[in-house]
Amino acid sequence: MSTPVSKKMLINVMHPEETRVAIVHDGRLMELNIEISGKEQIKGNIYKGIVLRVEPGLQAAFVDIGRAKPGFLQIGELHPDYFQWRDDLPEDQRKRFPRIQEVLHRGQELLVQVEKDERDNKGSALTTYISLPGRYMVTMPGSDSSGISRKVEQEGARKRLKEIVAGMNIPAGTGYIIRTEAVGREPEELQKDLDNLVELYESIKRHASEIGGTGEVYRDSGLIIRTIRDYFSDDIDEVLVDSKDAYREAKEFFHDAMPRFEKIVKLHKEKRPIFSRFQLEEQIDQIYEKRVALPSGGSLIIEPTEALVSIDVNSGKSSGERGIEDTAFNTNREAAEEVARQLRLRDLGGLIVIDFIDMRENKHNVEVEKTLKNALKMDKARVNVGRISQFGMMEMSRQRIAKTLNDAIHLACPHCEGRGKVKSVEAMAVSFLRKVHAAAAKGTVAEVHGGLPLEVAYYLLNRKKRELTQIENDYEIEVTVKGKTSFLLNQLELEIVKREKPHTEDVLKSKAEEQEAHKTVVPPDVVKSVAPVAEEGHTDVPGTAEGAKKRKRRRKKKKTVTEAGTVTELTAGVEAAEQDNVAADIKDETEYEAETAPAADGETSAEAASKPKKRKRRRSRKGPKSTDEPTAVTGDSTAVEVEIASADLSDKSDVSDAATAPEKPKRPKPARTKKKPAVEAMEAVAVPVAEAIVEVVAEVVAKPRRRAAPKKVATVELTAGEAETAPEKPKAAPRARRKKKEEES
Repeated sequence: MSTPVSKKMLINVMHPEETRVAIVHDGRLMELNIEISGKEQIKGNIYKGIVLRVEPGLQAAFVDIGRAKPGFLQIGELHPDYFQWRDDLPEDQRKRFPRIQEVLHRGQELLVQVEKDERDNKGSALTTYISLPGRYMVTMPGSDSSGISRKVEQEGARKRLKEIVAGMNIPAGTGYIIRTEAVGREPEELQKDLDNLVELYESIKRHASEIGGTGEVYRDSGLIIRTIRDYFSDDIDEVLVDSKDAYREAKEFFHDAMPRFEKIVKLHKEKRPIFSRFQLEEQIDQIYEKRVALPSGGSLIIEPTEALVSIDVNSGKSSGERGIEDTAFNTNREAAEEVARQLRLRDLGGLIVIDFIDMRENKHNVEVEKTLKNALKMDKARVNVGRISQFGMMEMSRQRIAKTLNDAIHLACPHCEGRGKVKSVEAMAVSFLRKVHAAAAKGTVAEVHGGLPLEVAYYLLNRKKRELTQIENDYEIEVTVKGKTSFLLNQLELEIVKREKPHTEDVLKSKAEEQEAHKTVVPPDVVKSVAPVAEEGHTDVPGTAEGAKKRKRRRKKKKTVTEAGTVTELTAGVEAAEQDNVAADIKDETEYEAETAPAADGETSAEAASKPKKRKRRRSRKGPKSTDEPTAVTGDSTAVEVEIASADLSDKSDVSDAATAPEKPKRPKPARTKKKPAVEAMEAVAVPVAEAIVEVVAEVVAKPRRRAAPKKVATVELTAGEAETAPEKPKAAPRARRKKKEEES
């Protein structure tokens, strides 16, 4: 004679922060539902929502239901009663299934029910097909579908339920589903359950019409009533409750829905906790472990991931009398039963892959498949099971009813952030060194302060001291390492202090000092030796006059010696030409003769003596030059121009007057060619003037430079005397000028 199976429902509400309901079969935990205060399930609740936005690409809409996250409503979950066709849409097109942007618009009000709870960053999944579950039936207002639960497999039971439903008074336009708990019940019980659900829906509609905006219209029953409604069966012989309030709540529900079972509800009065009395705490702790032991010595390894839940079956120490095949078969059968139990306890949903131990005989695979399917019949969730493949893998899917216990009870690990592993001390130290090196390489860092866990700080200061010192020396920075007891092993703090930027005044001062250091100081005695040359006057030297024919730069600085004996920079630039027709008639030869013609006594007016003459100068290559004013000889290898004295001193008075005439200095401009140090020029001044003139002229004549084709001069300004004595002449060919130079030499 078999021993009767003891089946109990235990309700633990001793602590208000957590409510637990468990179903026990002979001391073995078979079902467990936990609800934490503040994280109550909202699945089944009904809300009045407003459409926030319509997404045509997703064919869905986001609906504000009064919670922090908006709900997600797909086009397939939209009831036809909410179809509001646009006026411009033809009638023949309104017969097809519409697109969501054609029937929904922003701001539209909807009555929606939560189909799936919020999860991670996702909002709840919504539907406009309202369903109200009862003890024996589920009503669906606005639907014309009806049927009997697929879990009722006996043909006689299904036939009897259909006969009962045919005699019931069901309102028009209300769909229904007969639940498995209705098997063996009287017609009056089903009719009473139906009437309660119809009345509940009428109250929901009235409440929804009174709510302005978004808000909760109906809240599903709490965990205690929900568990009794969905999981209570006739084979449960006792319902124990450890709280008086919960006891009264359960008693009232049994009185209204199942009066004949009201007597089995009892209050737990022992001092020993109700779960400890039935040794459930150890079994509950096992739910949160990754490894689950099997009776024969094998084990299951359950690993939930983002994509799926993987379950690996290990044989462990289990052994069979007939060899490896028998051991694998027995272990797989135990694993199939335990997998079905763990899926219910942990509420694992989605895609599930089970890796059974490989079995050679196909009949063993079929037997394991049957064992798993039979064990899953107790599951309230929808399950779809596949076959064991040639690799020993079985794929299955399970409906996710609520949050998994891991999500409801646990938080992500602050050390590993949910990865299950952390970096080693060596890896953390090397990571710190890399960050310091990268920051120092920028060149703007003065100090680096690092906060690290104690273990990492000790490792750096003891094992990596040489690397830290090398970084400090290479980049001239200061690195500080501090160990902090409050830091976890994966925590790292890096503070970077940048270098201070120098003030603008300091930068300018340092640049001025640097430039001053590179200047060459001219000795006073050399300056004095050059001064008399400017006072004696000059006459044009034929050899140098030919050299002055070369093009000059339009804007060029020249240096002349004043009476005080100091070197002054004057700008030899000329004004731009204003008359284009004059520039076409004046030739380079005319310019040469006009510039080199000797001035007669008395021709220079007082105006010419008081104001320096302005002439148009053309670009030329480096070489000696001769003008009416005292000029300096400029060479490529010197930065200081030496004044060429005239051999004929008869015009000394005229030249002296011109030299003493005040000249208006112009704004200095940067020279186009770099000037060489003045030391060489000073040495040249020390040589007698006559010898210097001969050497310069000889050098110019000996090394004539190739000239570009002469261009027209824009404008030439002449004095009154020069204009009379300088008649226009045709331009001489460049070859004639070179021959003239050779004759003079």
